[in-house]
Amino acid sequence: MNVTLDQARALDALARYRTLAKAAGALGKQHSALVYALRNLETQTGLTLLDRSGYRTRLTAAGERVLEECRRLLGVARDLELVCRTIQTGWEPSLRVVFDGIFPVRAMLAQLKALTAAKAPTRVDVFAEFLSGVEKAFFAREADLMISVLPPRDGHLTGTPLPELGAYLVAHRTHPLTRKRKATLDDLREHTLLTVRGSDPRLLLSTAPLEPGATIQLNDFHSKREAILDGMGFGWLPDYLASADLKKGTLRRIPFELGDRHVFAPQVYSLRGRTLGRAAAAVVAGLTS
Repeated sequence: MNVTLDQARALDALARYRTLAKAAGALGKQHSALVYALRNLETQTGLTLLDRSGYRTRLTAAGERVLEECRRLLGVARDLELVCRTIQTGWEPSLRVVFDGIFPVRAMLAQLKALTAAKAPTRVDVFAEFLSGVEKAFFAREADLMISVLPPRDGHLTGTPLPELGAYLVAHRTHPLTRKRKATLDDLREHTLLTVRGSDPRLLLSTAPLEPGATIQLNDFHSKREAILDGMGFGWLPDYLASADLKKGTLRRIPFELGDRHVFAPQVYSLRGRTLGRAAAAVVAGLTS
């Protein structure tokens, strides 16, 4: 079956305007051309779509049902036309973003909200990974943007700095480490360090010597926060997850001799030499502003 848009428009016009003459006029066609399109539609479907026995040509029950699908087809055609016109203005068809899970998801959601408000036709896919897994996922998913707290290993990536992201080394207020005047590496080794899918020496964390011995690795930082609040161990939490609990006193900073404060320097990366589409450029601009 090869129903054309012209045939679908002919049936739709007849249903709307009730007479062949008015339908032909609305479509800017000759009466004979409209009749020809409708007969071809009946031939294509193998159905009697029109009742021609009365004064006016009417749709049969089969015609009404086929009309529903013709209108669906016309709707898809209109949507396709709109997408094509919009893409011609610079919006890319799709945008894939991979970001490190320590990065505040609210910042990313704000950019997606802005794209929605701008009525961007771009389909956006967002994926969370951690540490070295971010760069791996960027290439595996053929993504357009990568937000990472680690410098990339691949030299074909170019980055734009994002606002710094601070983190504290914390534990529940009842944890023994919070009562130390100055905790040493040996003190920390006596307790459970909680991490999110391991670590990476490029982070330059003060707890780096402890990372290989971490016994509990969690899936994300929200789970890590809950584990720390439950007294399971200690670990690094970004400011946006720790600040409220620190203010309430539920969490406390560990006075670690090598430092209980770390500042990450996230950047948003893309492939060097690739021109960003309108949606990708808007996301970068929004994150860096």
